[in-house]
Amino acid sequence: MNRSFKLKNILFILLFTIAISFSKSCGTTSFGLRADSLFLMTQNSVITYDLKRPDEKHFLPYVLAEISGLSHTGKSLLAVDDETGKVFEYDLDKREIIHSIGFSKPGDYEGVELVGNKIFVLESDGDIYSFDYTKSKKADAKKVENKLSRENDTEGLGFDPYLNRLIIVCKEKAEVDGNDVRGRAVYSYDLEKEKLSKKPFLNIRKKDLKNFWEEHKTFEYDQDRIKFKPSAIAFNPIEETFYILSSVGKLLVVVSRDGSIKATYPISPRVLSQPEGLCFAPNGDMYISSEGEGDRGYIVKFSMQKK
Repeated sequence: MNRSFKLKNILFILLFTIAISFSKSCGTTSFGLRADSLFLMTQNSVITYDLKRPDEKHFLPYVLAEISGLSHTGKSLLAVDDETGKVFEYDLDKREIIHSIGFSKPGDYEGVELVGNKIFVLESDGDIYSFDYTKSKKADAKKVENKLSRENDTEGLGFDPYLNRLIIVCKEKAEVDGNDVRGRAVYSYDLEKEKLSKKPFLNIRKKDLKNFWEEHKTFEYDQDRIKFKPSAIAFNPIEETFYILSSVGKLLVVVSRDGSIKATYPISPRVLSQPEGLCFAPNGDMYISSEGEGDRGYIVKFSMQKK
């Protein structure tokens, strides 16, 4: 048997083996769908978003490389970062920061929410800072402590317009002041009484996600890869639901007011490398911020769609 014949046989066997392996691994399901099946995209409402195709992308100045929270003013976005103790106002049309307000010393700030003319900022230990929006460079902020702590690792701040309460999502420990809670808890904060709820307003457990996916799945998913540690929460004014974002696990979960899961979205790391902030425009468009690609943070916009 000559050398040329041997090489041809080896090449044929190699190509045949690759083809068989590819066929077994992909089957009739594309690689993209198999990747999505890690978290199982589902949707059972009339409103949806295409998280693979942002409508806009805004690269931010270096000062917001560690962007961690967002709030929509109606015309612009308010953003807070992990460290500076400032709230930044970002003009979406001009694509630049047009104002900043210093409210405290450097710290670990995770969420920001505008309610009326008042700005609220959440620290990772659950403390809440509040101050009036001002054109001044500094604000006289009031700090309110509560039963939340660094063990809860509070990373998301939103607002419930029906109850006139802030909503705070915990990334880690769900228990507060000895209550027996498991899963990922969302607590409400009464703005009039300046008091935190004793029980979670919402609570998402791993088994709740699993049950939802088992009911709606169209193909198998890898349960061992499921991770859900919330980094942001926001109220959708059109759908009147709560969207909970998890940077760990790259997942977006939609929850109704009664706590039932309505939809889940997998997030592509190529679109959002480290999503930390979330908010909605009055028309339902969704904005998600991500910490820097290298050293620049950015914000992406997803237009609301209706089925």
